[in-house]
Amino acid sequence: MSSEKRIEILLIEDDDIIAEVLQFFLSTNEEYVLTHTRTAEAALMRLDTETYDVVLLDILLPDDDGVSVCKKIRTRCDCPVIFISCLDDDMTIVKALEAGGDDYLVKPFDNAVLNARIRANLRRRRIDATTVDVGLYESSDFILDARRQMIIIDGDERSLTPIEFRVLKYLMTHPNKYMTSKEIYEAIWGSDDCGDARTVFVHICNIRRKIERDPSNPEHIKSVWGKGYTFT
Repeated sequence: MSSEKRIEILLIEDDDIIAEVLQFFLSTNEEYVLTHTRTAEAALMRLDTETYDVVLLDILLPDDDGVSVCKKIRTRCDCPVIFISCLDDDMTIVKALEAGGDDYLVKPFDNAVLNARIRANLRRRRIDATTVDVGLYESSDFILDARRQMIIIDGDERSLTPIEFRVLKYLMTHPNKYMTSKEIYEAIWGSDDCGDARTVFVHICNIRRKIERDPSNPEHIKSVWGKGYTFT
């Protein structure tokens, strides 16, 4: 086994069959160390005393809902949170990512896709941790403050999540160029496995709410069917 630091994964999943399958699959990779909890309470107690590199979080838990748990996780750690859920409706995905989730996988999913998502999110976090950007990126209506990862509109400051910041900066530094969800996912997460395009869509919707006068009729981040997203 490699002498490199192993990757600590916390799985919060009350379905024992799914948990056993994931434990078996992830255990085939010697880099992974998996801890399984069935309840939100048990998971949060562990997060109070232990450090994890990735959290795999189910939406439906016996003592709490995953969206609420994600918000509580965000007060304890900044590691990637990947939702794994049988719920496939847009509203649930929006709420999950707005709560601070980094990614969303709908059950059933291919275990190889899960592994790719884990790798992509870890890679993105490593890049975030080693990249220092203190620049100001200006548009006609707002300023993106890279150092503080904030939007400034007429003196009003609006915070961005790390992913929202990276997506917006990427679009702003490639103006008037159309990019598909897959291309954006590859650029931000460092993986060509886009999976569910709604992950990118939700983050862009959240950004629009923060930078656009009318998010339903955006002036800056526009989308054209068949071509993708572009920053104007």
